[in-house]
Amino acid sequence: MPWHASKFLIALGLAASLASGCAADPPPDETTADGLVRVVSRSVGGVYRAPDSTFIQYQRVILEPPSISFAEDWAEMHPKVGPAEIARIRAESVHMFRDEFAREFVKRGSYKFADEPAPDVLLIVPAIEELNIMAPEAGDAPGERTYLTMRPVTMKVTGDIRDAVTGKVVGRVITFHPAEQNPNSELRLANRSANAQEQRRVFAEWSLLVHEALNVAKAAKPRTQQPSGLEPK
Repeated sequence: MPWHASKFLIALGLAASLASGCAADPPPDETTADGLVRVVSRSVGGVYRAPDSTFIQYQRVILEPPSISFAEDWAEMHPKVGPAEIARIRAESVHMFRDEFAREFVKRGSYKFADEPAPDVLLIVPAIEELNIMAPEAGDAPGERTYLTMRPVTMKVTGDIRDAVTGKVVGRVITFHPAEQNPNSELRLANRSANAQEQRRVFAEWSLLVHEALNVAKAAKPRTQQPSGLEPK
């Protein structure tokens, strides 16, 4: 069997096994363990906000480099991907994340980057979790192409939004990007360029959702507590 055909069949088999083995994601909680309340959004995962916090004062941001964790057994499934290549994936992911975040918040938005905490600064602490690059061995040369019936990259992106001075968590945004389970979907090219393009799409989507959530939060009034012993009228 030709080498390209064998890679194609392996990709199809991987897609089928993922589709059959993936259970539906549970619905997100309405309230988190640290007191954040879920608000209406178009997110697959969820947007959460501290009900007693105001946001109108925030004009600048500090973006921490995202932490990155790979899907379970990802390294074992790709033994040819050595430490140097994993380091490259991590470094490029961090760079692309900051690039897309800056594009959304600074170029398209009204925020500026800050160098140190201040009362008008939000600290964004993102995490890329369960990162699964389906064909990390594929390069960009014609002979290294691989085709998949699913997204070439899947992941979960989450991030805490903190007051930079106090460190208090005032918001959280979570998005899920699982493997598609439609067996009739068209084949997608999976190589280094396509993988990077998919990662950028996910990072841009998460940054847009955070930006939208902050805009809504700035226009919303914080929830007030009723005095003890008094009923609301």
